[in-house]
Amino acid sequence: MSPELELVTTGAELLNGGVVNGHARWLGAALHDLGWTLRRDTTVPDDSAAIRDALVEASRRCAVVIVTGGLGPTTDDVTREVAAEWLGAKLIMHEPSRRHVVEAYRRRNKPLNAMVERHALVVEGAGVLENRHGLAPGEHLEREGRHVFLLPGPPREFQGVMRDHVLPWLEALGVARSGRRAVFQVSGMGESDIAAALNARGFAELALEVAYCAMPARVTVRLSEQPGAESDFDQGVALVRDVLGRAVYSEQDETVEETVFQQLRARAATVAVAESCTGGMIGERITALPGSSAVFCGGVIAYANEVKVSVLGVDAATLAAEGAVSAAVARGMAEGVRERLRADYGVAVTGIAGPDGGTPEKPVGLVFIAVAGPEGTEVDELRLGGGRGIIREASATLALDLLRRRLGYSSRR
Repeated sequence: MSPELELVTTGAELLNGGVVNGHARWLGAALHDLGWTLRRDTTVPDDSAAIRDALVEASRRCAVVIVTGGLGPTTDDVTREVAAEWLGAKLIMHEPSRRHVVEAYRRRNKPLNAMVERHALVVEGAGVLENRHGLAPGEHLEREGRHVFLLPGPPREFQGVMRDHVLPWLEALGVARSGRRAVFQVSGMGESDIAAALNARGFAELALEVAYCAMPARVTVRLSEQPGAESDFDQGVALVRDVLGRAVYSEQDETVEETVFQQLRARAATVAVAESCTGGMIGERITALPGSSAVFCGGVIAYANEVKVSVLGVDAATLAAEGAVSAAVARGMAEGVRERLRADYGVAVTGIAGPDGGTPEKPVGLVFIAVAGPEGTEVDELRLGGGRGIIREASATLALDLLRRRLGYSSRR
């Protein structure tokens, strides 16, 4: 069996801009470690004919196809019906899954409705894959040597059923793993800046597969070893570390907040945040991590100037003289939140996210970030581009990265 598979994602919301489809990105990375390759990702609406065409075409090209979405209880959830037709089977109620659905509703104190048990419908003859992360089970179908997996669409459920059942199944096939891979998480440098700096040192001449993935204020750089080019891979890894240095915050698949969390926990240190233009984004990103209560004291969304003065203790005269978007006010916010919440470190952000509010002296995208700690207070001035959302997200990332640098540089390997 060729170590390639295809992904078919279903859902009108993935095509009309309502939801960002991240399944292919996650799946591609998960497959690489097993020696498998995601050959193609096809996205189709909740339409029986479109799903049928995508399934038939994918199964002609690859022996393994994953179809995600359309396993819910509503009329637009038609993936099971299409798969049953492809297999020449009918739909039946899977009693263990039905009991799972009923018990889930009972635990949540929710009344059962006439539609909810449809979650437990499966294709007759399918291998049923327990879904510990949601309601609808996954399914494994086989026809003439072709394997089709039906998986739920929500990312948590899709990834959970993949980890529990599909990835172990693929691994058990014993496909030889591909060459080595390295990942570098880079903060504060743009994609073109990274490439230019590396290529100036001969990076482009190495026999490497290189992939860049740019997000606001951070870039993921992935290197893959090519057959017979082991020394080039070693040179490439060493070159990235040497050229990018402190800009690399991790050599794992993780966000900057995850790196900071590990640093704080290792130091038994705590942090508090004071946010203006980011409106709580930094606090949300930290508290999304399990165990964050051990390192996060709390935060203040100091959007109004009065809050900066009355809650954080920013000097009113300084605020009037320098303006809310200034190095002095960022410093006062960081020091104030650190003192008032009794944290080891205080992080602050104040800026102009736009689209309005900028002036020639203080344009949209001007942001000040600050970190106050036992070693003193450091303030950085940022000039960011992009729309309001990108400016806010980049500000949060760079503020966390400033804390990461203050806590001590060591890219996690």
